[in-house]
Amino acid sequence: MMHPSTASAAPAVLPLAQCPSVRPSDWPRHVGARHNSAAKIGLLEGFHVLVLLCVFPCTVFWWPVYRSNVYGNLVLLDCAFLTLWTTSLALLMRHSHLPFRTRQCVKVCVFAVLAGCGSAVGSLVYGQTANLANDLLRHMKVLGFASIIPLSLSLASTARIHRLVAASAVLSTTFNVAVRVTGYQDRLPLFTEFSDLGRIQVVRPTGAVSNPNDYAYISILGLAFAAALYSTRKRSAALPRILCFGAIVASLYGAVTSGSRSAIVGVLCGAVYYITRRRISIAKKVGLVLMSALVLVIAWRESSVFQDRMDAAMTQRLKELNVVGRIEAQSIAVRTWFAWPLGVGVSNMPAATFPHSGDAQLVTAVEGSDSIYVDYLLGAGIQGLVLLLLCFGTCWKLAAPVGPTSGTTVLQSTIVCIFVCGCASVAPASAFVSPFFFALVGLAALREMAPKAPRLS
Repeated sequence: MMHPSTASAAPAVLPLAQCPSVRPSDWPRHVGARHNSAAKIGLLEGFHVLVLLCVFPCTVFWWPVYRSNVYGNLVLLDCAFLTLWTTSLALLMRHSHLPFRTRQCVKVCVFAVLAGCGSAVGSLVYGQTANLANDLLRHMKVLGFASIIPLSLSLASTARIHRLVAASAVLSTTFNVAVRVTGYQDRLPLFTEFSDLGRIQVVRPTGAVSNPNDYAYISILGLAFAAALYSTRKRSAALPRILCFGAIVASLYGAVTSGSRSAIVGVLCGAVYYITRRRISIAKKVGLVLMSALVLVIAWRESSVFQDRMDAAMTQRLKELNVVGRIEAQSIAVRTWFAWPLGVGVSNMPAATFPHSGDAQLVTAVEGSDSIYVDYLLGAGIQGLVLLLLCFGTCWKLAAPVGPTSGTTVLQSTIVCIFVCGCASVAPASAFVSPFFFALVGLAALREMAPKAPRLS
């Protein structure tokens, strides 16, 4: 028999026929609606995860879907992002209360999209609005669309979503490096569409993308994904760890053979952050420093591109032509910004900077200053730069609270690396780099990337 106190505490359960919210005539329809709703939610989440995993292969495999003489090319990656935004918003509408991390992911999207609106304000203030729509579309393609990835990750309830996304990113970044040695690179749609890109390969490799710096940054991000996966694998899982190690080697090869000096400086800053952040022994820290030095020595001996560019940077220093050109472009852009503090619009930068070039030797009109921060300051104004920094700050806030475990600290160090690279390039505001960067932010925010501590009996 049930104890009297237990019986009195048990809640009364009314039969379905006596439930006032559901009429007897609606029983089959009510039960069927709940079943169909659950099935639809499951299908939506599955499709959402599938699209998310397809983003990274579409990033390194450029494929035009529609060509427009006015607005440019609609590529496969754009279609994937439009679909991902749709599924993410549909999943977001299911939640009546959003967790803290999901709210932070929403802020990343809002700040990233609004940063492009600063360029529209600049165009209106400058008085040249002919290319306003193109500037907004360009911003969405290089930064805005990809900012949905952290939110997409937080909304995906699939088990081990972190490993699926990291594996897809590793495969894509490895393809970007390996395509150079397969002989298939010249037959990629990107290189058949833009034949001029083939001549760049003679000087510096670009992989499956259009720019050697983007090639380096993608390799660095692939290195972070592979290292994070490697650190979370069990020691008994030999084959996955060997594959991750192979991806690490391929990523290192891509980073050093690109000859990107900004990438090397960024990696060094990220390594300093990792060594100071991780609570490991002095011997392990010394070992990491020695391994980094060994990689640089091997790169110096085996890569002529790396050796030539590093030698020019060390011997000529600030007198090297590339450095002089960047300094001139950035100084002209800053002088122009003082005249137009709300920006001039991205397409109007050459015309706006020409009167302020002064006695510059190499640069007379600035199309791009090779710094994402200076470009947004001039193109989108102070409001655009502030919104960009708010976006990056929220990305860091998402990644930083996670404990200093091996996998998450690698991801955080790579975020530091990309922020530093932005001082001498437009990273991560690139259609090839931004998907991997925001995926890194989203994975760093997932606590599952960190190995779980064993239970104490």
